[in-house]
Amino acid sequence: MKIHELHINNFKFFSVEDNDSPLLRINGKNLLIYGENGSGKSTIYWAIYTLLESAFKKNEYDVVKYFKKNGEFGLVNIHATKTQPPYIKIVLKDDDGNNPKEYLVNPNLHQIVANMSDSTIRESGMASDFLNYRVIFRLHHIKHSKENNLFGWFEDEIFPYILIDSISRTESVEDNYKTLKTGPKRVKDFNDIDKMIYPNPSMREHAQEAVRKDYVFYQAFVKTVDKWNKALNKYLLIITVRANEILKNDFKQNFEIKLNYTPAKHNVSENDLEWEDPIIELTVPIYEGRRNVIKRPHSFLNEAKWSAIGLAIRFAIIEDWTNRPNTAELKALVIDDMLLSLDMSNRDVVLDLLFRKYSNDYQLIFMTHDRFLYELAQYKISALGHTNWMYLEMFEDENNGNPKPIILEGSNQVKKAWALFHAKEFDLAANTLRKAAEKLCKKYLTKQERLNTDYGMKNLHGMIEAFKNKGIINGLDAVKLTKLMEYKDRILNPSSHYDIETPLFKTELEKAIKTVEELANDTGIDV
Repeated sequence: MKIHELHINNFKFFSVEDNDSPLLRINGKNLLIYGENGSGKSTIYWAIYTLLESAFKKNEYDVVKYFKKNGEFGLVNIHATKTQPPYIKIVLKDDDGNNPKEYLVNPNLHQIVANMSDSTIRESGMASDFLNYRVIFRLHHIKHSKENNLFGWFEDEIFPYILIDSISRTESVEDNYKTLKTGPKRVKDFNDIDKMIYPNPSMREHAQEAVRKDYVFYQAFVKTVDKWNKALNKYLLIITVRANEILKNDFKQNFEIKLNYTPAKHNVSENDLEWEDPIIELTVPIYEGRRNVIKRPHSFLNEAKWSAIGLAIRFAIIEDWTNRPNTAELKALVIDDMLLSLDMSNRDVVLDLLFRKYSNDYQLIFMTHDRFLYELAQYKISALGHTNWMYLEMFEDENNGNPKPIILEGSNQVKKAWALFHAKEFDLAANTLRKAAEKLCKKYLTKQERLNTDYGMKNLHGMIEAFKNKGIINGLDAVKLTKLMEYKDRILNPSSHYDIETPLFKTELEKAIKTVEELANDTGIDV
């Protein structure tokens, strides 16, 4: 099943739901979003995450706290009223667009408790993944720390969402590990039946047979911990093999990594349980064909290589369906500005993996505030011939002190200019119209016609002039072509936007949008 509708009401940047928003009709497609900082794109990320994560909580108040306005952990929109309660809703449908099913989270305790016991939402959460800048940031934090231990990263980012059959077929690795850390189940003290103690090694040789029998509980605990350690070590070996393949074949790195596992340790006495978390140490046993020349990889490797390692490990985990619920209703991969800290070569690799490989297994939602990255992603998707994508652009509408997102669908610049115009974002509309005019001229003129006599690229004035001359020869409306040149100085020039609040500017902007739209229609060019 795929997400067909996403409803966000009074949560973070989104205020009262706008049912006409194209954001709410994803129609089972992948989603590529460009959003300016502050436009609300990250709200989409956290909304889906919060909804799916609600099924993992052990206490309903760990969810309620997010829906308390002005609370310490509250994520409710600051303009929300009591009559408009916050909620997040996902509508799923099958591949044929039928059999709709809703996932919902809101402040209602009964709804939250229902989510906590809903195995389908929980499975969808385990089968989905959420990647943002923290993925790289946390690895860089480890890189600069004194110890090269990735266990904390695995414990927070991975263990809640994987099942290892040899450990448990129903409990996540995280839940199972938390149970282990509580120690063996306590038994009654032989000398004081009102006291409960841990079964422990000293019971093995005890004089009383009843006490010796309780020793089996300690033995069972030791076996369970040993089983957990062996299973996790095996899992890490499998992940490492695939991560090294990704490093070599995709990131083109000439080194191999290894995750050395030091098992969890424990020391149990009657009254105390001492527990040591495992250590997952990343090493580089082979570097450029040489063995064991890197002693401290987190200090030696540069940012690009360390980022490639982190992404290779994460992608190996994303590909592993043996230890995650492959039959889950929803498999979503939501990415928000994860690539900002990556160099261009790593960005290219990640985009290729996402669009060529992972879009086959997941419904992708890819968000960025980097315009160049957005255009690059759109180009790659188009070059692959993929048609199951929706493109959105998000801007902030000040809305008289009650800001809300403006969400524009598609890549047609004229449509965006009209949408911004009707939202009274006249400056943004004028800048968008300038892009439309540039696109119109570039598509209408040949490469040679776009050049000056010195072979430099014509500026906007030169291209509109060339467009006008060629258009008149080809029978286009001379009045419209002349008007476009006039609007170039008054509307399309960014330095002329000082009077955007005047009625005259609004009137001229409306006429300019209409002129560019008509010329695009006359030439058959989609701008």
